[in-house]
Amino acid sequence: MKIFVFCVFLLGLFSCGEIDCNTVKQGFYPDEYNIIVEESNINEVWIKIRGSVPVTEKKSSIMVHNNWMVDFDEVKEGDTIVKKRGELMLAIHKKDTIIRHDWYCKGKAYK
Repeated sequence: MKIFVFCVFLLGLFSCGEIDCNTVKQGFYPDEYNIIVEESNINEVWIKIRGSVPVTEKKSSIMVHNNWMVDFDEVKEGDTIVKKRGELMLAIHKKDTIIRHDWYCKGKAYK
């Protein structure tokens, strides 16, 4: 699934004309994350998370474009990253707070 999202992103980026955000966002709807963070590497372009799934305790990882504009120092070990299938919002669950991020394309928030 991650490869599909990446291909859609590249296709939109390198196709003739403007990027169609409504088309690109369709690639993000099927994704679903629920990972307790053990290691994170976040920059302006990528979100890379390694951790475990709370219910199964299986190791998991994600590497996805940072269309949510998550700051590099916002995610800490022990936080839980949640993105539900069929939605664009990404949530960072901390001990006492939930931080929600809308998905952005060309400076505009999409829901």
